[in-house]
Parts: sequence; structure tokens; C-alpha cells
Amino acid sequence: MPLLKKLFWLYFLLLIFEGALRKWLLPQLSAPLLLVRDPVAFFIIWEAYRTHKWPRQWSLAVGILAAGLIALCLIQLIAGENSWFVPVYGLRSYLLPFPVAFIMGENLDREDLRKFGICTLWLLLPLTALEVAQYYAEPGSWLNAGAFAGGHQIGYANGHVRASATFSYVAGPMSYLPLAAAFIFYGLAHARFAKRWLLWAACCALIMAVPVTGSRTLVYELAAVVACVGVAAMFGVSQFTNSLKVIAGILVVFVLVSRLPAFSESAATLLTRFSQASGPEGNSEQSLWLRVAQPIVGTIENAGSQSSWLGLGVGYGALAISSLLTGTLQFLAAEEEFPRVIAEFGAPAGMAFMVFRYLLAAMIAAKALSRVRDGEPLAWLLVPLVLNTLVLGVLEQPTDQGFMVISVGFSLAALKSSEVVAEPAPIRNARLRQARYHLHP
Repeated sequence: MPLLKKLFWLYFLLLIFEGALRKWLLPQLSAPLLLVRDPVAFFIIWEAYRTHKWPRQWSLAVGILAAGLIALCLIQLIAGENSWFVPVYGLRSYLLPFPVAFIMGENLDREDLRKFGICTLWLLLPLTALEVAQYYAEPGSWLNAGAFAGGHQIGYANGHVRASATFSYVAGPMSYLPLAAAFIFYGLAHARFAKRWLLWAACCALIMAVPVTGSRTLVYELAAVVACVGVAAMFGVSQFTNSLKVIAGILVVFVLVSRLPAFSESAATLLTRFSQASGPEGNSEQSLWLRVAQPIVGTIENAGSQSSWLGLGVGYGALAISSLLTGTLQFLAAEEEFPRVIAEFGAPAGMAFMVFRYLLAAMIAAKALSRVRDGEPLAWLLVPLVLNTLVLGVLEQPTDQGFMVISVGFSLAALKSSEVVAEPAPIRNARLRQARYHLHP
């Protein structure tokens, strides 16, 4: 395996297990481990450049992004009062992930994606078992330790916490499970992707993980993946038939898993969580408006009244920066990504950066839909995760950032047409001579 692909694997595995390092193995190094993937990202960029595997079609976008962000940080540093470490942290959050995602998309092939998918499904089994144990454990148990000294996991309902598996917090499973769902649906529709028993075992684990995780956002994401399956089923009779078989099989698995006591109890807790949230946030449509549209609309309406068009400083809204500046964890800019970016960048630069992300997400979704017509729906099944991480994900949150890289990189790789690599001329000629000899000895 080339070094570049080994670095991809290291990045992927660190994303999944960095929370275990921070919570259990090296809690005294919790803060530095937040940045544990950054050196790997730098090595990925350097190795791609050194081995001439840089994605040239993205050079212009990366160049404009880098020049714009560096210029903005320098202007803010000169005109503002922030310390030097604020823009440095902001640059690694907003600039570093995109080249890594583009390099992944350029250099991963179908076999690489299959191996990543199988690894995702294998890891889903023990991660779900750990989540069930965390669900039943007391909030103060070591299983539910937070990612910093004295920290705890986010509360759920009925005295439980939101299971986070090996991730720092529940944001990890909220992205990992839709990734696993995409591979499960793709594998069930393609016989050679993975062994059938692994796919159905992973399907059981996925269904079991939803209620113990306790995230309404996760429910919406998985519903979006199922909707993508329905859309893909409309492209031809064979795909429709395959989709019906897959959905029917998953319904049978759901009925079987629902008979487990752990699922019944956690499902009741999830319903309690939905009913508790329906008061302040309303029904599902109102909740989606408050979480998705309202922050964008409200920020745009108030953008003209902002006193500083240069923003507070790139990176100023990160919790790590607030901890250094104030000694407490608080949102100095905003909690949602869109208003946070506008507050940090200023209205002009912030709008431009978010438009870049929206256009990238739209391009991936449009091309993914065209690949469905060719019988390759993997990129389309990853669209819900891409939209959640690229459009709504908080890039200054390391887990969101990591899954943005993985989802965009995997999607771009899946969008590539499968090409048959021609044999080198000497080998091809030798085989032709051998074939002629057998025909005419």
C-alpha cells in the first residue's frame, strides 16, 4: 500500500478512536489530542505533492481559498486585538480539511472504498455494544467520562446519557452511523461488496444504536438515507426491485431487533426525548426550521447591521479558543456554523466561504444523482452525510471536521467512473505471443 493511502487509513482510524484516547487512555493529554489528526493532514498534503498525486482540478479552488483566508487573517491580526494563536487555530479549522478531502477523492479507487466500507461495518459491531453498555451505565461511570478532566457526557432522558462509543461526544455516532448506513444499503444492493452475514449483522447493530444514541438529528439523517434509497429505486426496474428486497429485509431485521429488551427500553427513552423537545421546538418541521433555516435567515437579516465587516477574527468562536481566552467553555461567536462563520469572517468573506461550501455540496449531490443512473449509488447514499457535515457541520469541532473530510473524500472517489487499467505493453505483448503459440504451435 502506498504511503499516501496508509495516511488515509491513519486519519480515518484516529477520527474513530481519538475520543477513546482523550477519555480513557490519555486524559491528561485531552487538549493536545484535539489536534492529533492535523499532523497527518499535513503529511497527506505533502505526500500528495511529493508523489505528483495532487488533484490538479482542485488547484484553483484550493489556491483561492488559501489566499483569501490567509489575507483575511493577516488583516484581522493587524486591525484587531486578537492574539496570533486565534487566526492560526482558525486556519487549521477552515483551510486544512478541504485539500485533504480533495486528495482522498482523487487517489481512492473502488477497492479502497470497499475496504473502508468493510472496516466501517466491522467496527460498527463493537461500537454498538459499547454504546449499549454506556446507555445502561450511570452518568458518572468511567464509561461515560467526558473528554476533559471532570467532564461528563451529554444528558439524554430518564437518567441516561447519550452514548458516544469511542468518540469524544455524541457528535461522532451522529456522523458515523449515517456513513455505516450508506455502506450497508450499498452492500445489500451489490453482492460482491461484503459478505451477507456481515451486512445483516451491521444492520442489526445500526438499528440498535439509534435509540441508545438518543439523537433526533441522527434519526433525520438516517431517514434521509432511506429517502435516497427510494429516489435511487426510481432509476430502472432492476434498481427498484433491488431496493424493495433491501427495504423488506431491513424491516424484518427491525422487527427482530425491536424484540430485544435493550431496544424496547431505549426506544421508549428516545420517544421521551422527542416529546420533551417538542415543547420548546415544536414538531419536526418547526425543529428543522429552528436548526437549519432560522440561523441562516436570521444571520443574513442582521448582517447589514453588524458594526465590524472584518469580523471578530477567524477562529475566535471555537470552544478551544474561548477556553484559552476566558478560562471557560462558552460560545464567543455563535453555536451554529453559519452565524459563527459570519461573526468570525465578517459578512462579505463569511458569505463567500459559505457559498463555496454550499456550491461544493450541490455539485456533489448533482453528480451523485447522475451516477445512480449508471448503477453506482454509493455517492448518492453519502449525500445526507455530506450535506450535514459540509453545510451544517461546525468545522472548528474536530469530529465534525473529520467526518466532513471523510464524507467529501469518499463521495468524490465514488463519483469517478470505474476505469479498466490497461496492462503495460511488455506484459500485454507477452500474453499475445503466448496465446498465438497455443493456437498455432
